[in-house]
Amino acid sequence: MQRTTVGTVELIALIDTIEAYPATSIYPAADLARYGQHLDADGAIALNFACFLVRDGTVTLLVDTGYGPEHGGKLLEELAEARVERTAIDLVLFTHLHGDHTGWNFDRQTGDPLFPNARYLVPKADWDHYGANPNDSFDRDVRPLQQLARIDLIEGERNLSEALTAVPTPGHTPGHTSVAITSGGERGFILGDVVISAIDAEDPTIESVFDSDNAVAKETRVRTIEQLIADGSLVGASHLPAPGLGRFVRTTARQYWQSM
Repeated sequence: MQRTTVGTVELIALIDTIEAYPATSIYPAADLARYGQHLDADGAIALNFACFLVRDGTVTLLVDTGYGPEHGGKLLEELAEARVERTAIDLVLFTHLHGDHTGWNFDRQTGDPLFPNARYLVPKADWDHYGANPNDSFDRDVRPLQQLARIDLIEGERNLSEALTAVPTPGHTPGHTSVAITSGGERGFILGDVVISAIDAEDPTIESVFDSDNAVAKETRVRTIEQLIADGSLVGASHLPAPGLGRFVRTTARQYWQSM
């Protein structure tokens, strides 16, 4: 857990779990020799699985709900450490509907929602896609929210509060959505999976097996990183090194992710 601010908005990074994956399985077509600093001795990348809690005085927003208990997730413990009551969360926004972002929606024993007072904001294009092509995590974590009438489908830009705006960033999934923060002359951006690892930060054109549409994902990644460098945004990124907070930086020599 790590706490910071964007203007007067509180931003808390919550680490659900960390898992390592062979880099060649994520970027099978890439020459990975130049990115050895991001790999362990076995050629794997340690991916953080982070969620983000945002409080601006009018709304308490949780962005994503992690990988869940099946992966030893610690989201509920992280919230407790941050002294955030689950009943205090007004909105849960899913950047997208992959199972590593929806894992803590329900108590596995009782079936009760773990954030009992929240409305759940779901990108409509993802809902349409996974509703027509469901997988286990969608049926377990997401579909029951509709049965409880807790879902609001969102598309396009949507103001969540004066400081918070949901912004479409498609490509990783059809409806992938990020959250822009503007407060006190400062900017922040909760990125979701626009970028998967620090390798993408150095070369946003590299293709990942996790993206549903590589061409759209590449265009979104290049454009988004460019904007975040230009405006100096503090970024919360789901899978970049824990705690997932930092900035994209460009020098005359290179472009890279700089962790807080």
